[in-house]
Amino acid sequence: MKTLILITFLGFTIASFPQELIENPGFEYWEDAGTVADEPVDWSSIKTSDNNITNPAAPVVWELSTDAHNGNYSVLLKNMAVFSIVATGTITNGRVHAEFNPDSGYVYTDINDERWHTQFTARPDSLAGWYKYSPIENDRCRIRAILHVNEGSLPPRNTQGNWIADAEYNSPSEIVDTWTRFSVPFEYVSEETPGFILIVVNSGFGTEAVEGSIAQFDDLELIYNPGAIDKITEETASFYFYNDAFYFKSHYQKFDGSSLFQLTNLNGKIIFQQKLSDEIIKIDTNYPEGIYIGSVISEKGIISRKVMIQ
Repeated sequence: MKTLILITFLGFTIASFPQELIENPGFEYWEDAGTVADEPVDWSSIKTSDNNITNPAAPVVWELSTDAHNGNYSVLLKNMAVFSIVATGTITNGRVHAEFNPDSGYVYTDINDERWHTQFTARPDSLAGWYKYSPIENDRCRIRAILHVNEGSLPPRNTQGNWIADAEYNSPSEIVDTWTRFSVPFEYVSEETPGFILIVVNSGFGTEAVEGSIAQFDDLELIYNPGAIDKITEETASFYFYNDAFYFKSHYQKFDGSSLFQLTNLNGKIIFQQKLSDEIIKIDTNYPEGIYIGSVISEKGIISRKVMIQ
């Protein structure tokens, strides 16, 4: 029999900061971007770079994969050689600047064109997601994100003065044949509010990438630190377990049907949700063992708590 154990309150907030998300983080949506292969919506690669001369010769270093961590699809990236030059498998939510000399290439936020930028004003704690990797030799896959104002690029190219924070994950140089979670913190260098987020995902280690390395990515997410949230007590809200079911009871307000309860796993996947019309809701706990987050979302804020089913 599975039981549910309450761990800690995450707290209550009057939405003092937005919890913005990555666009199309699970690569479930794809579109014809005018290339020989579809690109994931809100992402681009080297064949839609800003260099129309190199685009026809650029290889297709990405593809839709039906091997997914969650949902139907993931993105598969692969390093390919063209004219003895290794093109690193790359996607970005910005735009690629491509040249025949790979040392001169970079990705960037085009602040003047919404197709090639993602506006973003939040301050997440970390970047996480799931990946598989089949490296050649000592290659490593990589994902990197920067929060910035004004111009932003990776590598920096004299834009590092605009950075608010940086998060980078480099995988081990080993085969990862099952979906594996990564998580890396943002390192903040400024108290300024960001204007954009730039993300680049690679199947190789930059210009040192090795032909033939293959990586898959899925379910990217931004984690927000609950430490800044004002805590509430058992007198304002209760989470409890009774007769193999999980209950939430609010002493803070009576819900009018516009509020929502969500139960999510630690990957951010919603496994249960229900509109609230009273102070108490009941949730059967026929879910796999593990830690979950129960959240009540209303116009007055968010109440969340970690729970463990075992």
